[in-house]
Parts: sequence; structure tokens; C-alpha cells
Amino acid sequence: MAAQDFDPDMYTKMFTFTSKYHRDLYPAIEAAQSSGSGKHVLVTGASKGLGRAMALSWARAGAAGIAICSRKVETLAPVAAEIKALNSKIEVLALACDTTKSSDVAKLFEKSKENFGKLDVVIANVGLTSYGKIGEEDEEEWWDIMTTNIRSAHLAAHHYIRIFGPDPIGTFITMTSGVAGVAFPGLSSYGMSKSADINLVEYLDIEYASLKAFSMDPGVVKGVAAMPAFVPYAFDTPELVGAFSIWLASGRADKVKGGYVHITWDVEELEKYGDEIKEKGLLKSKFLGGLLGNEGGALKK
Repeated sequence: MAAQDFDPDMYTKMFTFTSKYHRDLYPAIEAAQSSGSGKHVLVTGASKGLGRAMALSWARAGAAGIAICSRKVETLAPVAAEIKALNSKIEVLALACDTTKSSDVAKLFEKSKENFGKLDVVIANVGLTSYGKIGEEDEEEWWDIMTTNIRSAHLAAHHYIRIFGPDPIGTFITMTSGVAGVAFPGLSSYGMSKSADINLVEYLDIEYASLKAFSMDPGVVKGVAAMPAFVPYAFDTPELVGAFSIWLASGRADKVKGGYVHITWDVEELEKYGDEIKEKGLLKSKFLGGLLGNEGGALKK
């Protein structure tokens, strides 16, 4: 691609649903930030990157309590200090947790209940990625990505419901990616695991109607892009990711719950067309691109 043809928004446009898109904070989403006041939030994988950014966004929004976790508790100290610097009144719970181990995740939610009494929002942020074709990538690494990504999301949902249910009324957000629906060579394990995240949220939506579940695509985030090939396109800000998570939990996104959402989509449009999106299931995954209908015969001449 010639330099003059380079479009830094190329990947953003590939996944655009609303007519407008945003790669940084804008007035409509900033207006929703006050809804975070007084909420109790848990963010997994919060020692760095998007987990840290989302925890800090919730701190700025006035959350009453924020639970953060990482495999090594000492890595959370700087983030806890940043949260306290933003708002000294926030109760911060920092815990070590291997999100692929059920016993660890159960303790994480039990401690959160013991300290906060409730959890309004759970953000399952843990995820791994690597690059390699199926026949070339180390098989153990391939399965480690699948296991880590799927188990981390599932166990967070499972124990949230078990410990705070049986009819949970909070917001559950898992992190997905556009590669869940578009096959990028070399990203099979990551893409398949992210597809599972979307399916998990759809099952949560039909099994627990009171729960607001979303699979949130964080876009191509500046300073966080995992693959070198995506770095030139990484202009979505971490602050936008955090702000979008607050909007999802605000009540204003309820009509788009149970499906895939992208942080660059315009929230005013999502709210305006929420009834249509819900009625038509526009943000749900569809088998073979929605070609198979109740009466069959998708292939017609």
C-alpha cells in the first residue's frame, strides 16, 4: 500500500456499525460517566493495559469500590495507588488470582462480596494472543491461549452468578475482538476464543434475563496493540475503552445487551436505534452469516 493510500482508520471502518465512529472521548459518552458514581466494580487482569485503564476510568467516574486482580498481587500496587490518587474515598481490593483456576476465581468473588456486599459490574479482561499458522504454532501455546481466554471469561461469569445470583442484576462485560468474525491468518486460537466470548454472552443473555451481559471489542488501542501489524492503526484511546464500559453499565445500553459491541460505535445512535437493534437481533452472531432460515432453502436459484 502506497504511503498516500494509508488509512489509519482501516480496521475501525471494517467493524463500523453506526454511521459515526469515535476513537477518543466525545461529549455523548462523557455525559454517561456520572452513572459510574457509587458503583462497585471488579476488573480482572488489571495490573496493566486495558484492565488498568478501565479501573482508572471507573475511579474517575466515582465508583465506591473497585476490586482488581492479577496473578501476582504485587503488580497491582501501582494501580491501587493511582486509583487512590484519583479518589481517596474509593475502597480498593487488590487480590492475586489465576483466572483459569476455579478456586481462585471463587475466592475473588467471595472476597468482593465480603468487602463490598455487592458487585454492580464485572469486567472479564484477561486474555492472551500469539501469532502463528495452525501447522506452525506450538500446539501447547495454541491451546494455552484457548484455555486461558475461554476459562477466564466463563469462570468470571460462573462465579459471579453463583455467589451474587441466582438472578444477577449487574453488568457483565467480557472482552472480545473483531477477529472473532473475520479470519485473520495466524490468529486462529485467539479468534476462536474470542468467538467463544461472544457466544458466552449470548447464552448469558437467554439464561439470565436480569443480567446485562456484553461482549465488548476494545478496538485497536494506542499503546496496547498486541501485534506489530496493527500498531500503525492503533489510535483508539484507553480512556475511550474505560468510558464505554461505564456507558454499558449505565442503563442506557440495555437494549443492545446480549451481543457484540465496539467501543468506537456512536452511543447516541445505539440508544436511538436500540429498539430496532433488539427486535432484529442485529448484534447477535448468526450461523453462516444468517443464511439459514427457519424454513431452510438459503441456496436458491
